[in-house]
Amino acid sequence: MNIKQPNEDQAASWEYLPNINDLLEYLDREDLMELSKCWKSYKLEKMLEFLKADLGSKLKFIKKFMLDNMVGCEFAEKLIKLLRNIKTLSIFGYVGACSLGKGLTTILKGLEHLEHVDFYCIDDKIDDYSTKKQIFPKSIKSLKISYYGSSNYYNNEYLIYDTIDASYINLYSLTIVSNRMLQNLSLGMINLQEVEIIDFRLMDQSILLKFLKANPQIRKLNTNLSCYNEEVIKTVLSSKYIEYWCIDGIHWKGIEFNNLQPNYSIKFLEIGDMPPPLILKIVNACKGLETIDFEPCRNIDPIEWSKFERRINNLKLHDNNHLPRYFNEIDHSKQFNQVHIEYYQSIEKFKEDYNVDKLKNYKFVPLISRSCILKLVNKTD
Repeated sequence: MNIKQPNEDQAASWEYLPNINDLLEYLDREDLMELSKCWKSYKLEKMLEFLKADLGSKLKFIKKFMLDNMVGCEFAEKLIKLLRNIKTLSIFGYVGACSLGKGLTTILKGLEHLEHVDFYCIDDKIDDYSTKKQIFPKSIKSLKISYYGSSNYYNNEYLIYDTIDASYINLYSLTIVSNRMLQNLSLGMINLQEVEIIDFRLMDQSILLKFLKANPQIRKLNTNLSCYNEEVIKTVLSSKYIEYWCIDGIHWKGIEFNNLQPNYSIKFLEIGDMPPPLILKIVNACKGLETIDFEPCRNIDPIEWSKFERRINNLKLHDNNHLPRYFNEIDHSKQFNQVHIEYYQSIEKFKEDYNVDKLKNYKFVPLISRSCILKLVNKTD
């Protein structure tokens, strides 16, 4: 199948393309795959034509661009010629993870003004890490990396993200997904303020500690690790600047935190999967804490609310935190000035399940968008 014919011929071909049943009757699997590639190439070319026709001279004002799935080098080169002034780029891969190949590197190298990058399920590798070639432009200020599930890379492979190092002085927000990224940044990044650490292949705790100690200026920290040791927890709590900490983990068996030093900088604590006794210790160590937010689907049983050492201003919960059977304990403890709840049912059903009319210490205040606030009205025993 010839997919390099002129655009005019391609357009004519697609105009008279047979229906799907005829195609399946006369074409084998290999032909259908080639046809699919041709169709995709045709659609991308048409998209560029629409961009030029509809926007024309206004293309230079486009600052954000979202791309779904794979692109080839030829399309990538044409794209960056049209949209050279993009500052925010979002690219979405397959559910799971996928590699975009040379098309991705072509785009990244061509966008000299790029500042914000958001990748979802992109798992591109590099062949030779020893070359120290850097894929991302030095202009980037934030790099957000997300996966549905986990990454498909192995410890002996090098991701394009492993080329990020301390020379990226403009970075203030970063997702770290490998030990190599941690190692590259363990000498300090003075402008780095927001860090998310996602552990796919067992983060080296010693490298993590080195990174945290070298970057005391971090204000927002998200640690999603397979496991924690006591020194990592103590290092985070020793920070004078972290204001937001999201902590989530998988393996907690046998882990204990003792003699945690008090922290006065953390104001917002978001909690994922964590044993209640450890939650209690960390909450009581955060003396300036204003808000606790339990992630959706987190089972809050059996947290002993009455053992919180002081009253906290805000508690954020979700209807799927398995709340109803423990709600009376929250009401009885009076440990929160207000409780914000997001629910996924009708307000009538929610009120019935939670018996909000029977609360002794909180007043029910409905909000828009399936949420409500319980305000503490009886602060004395």
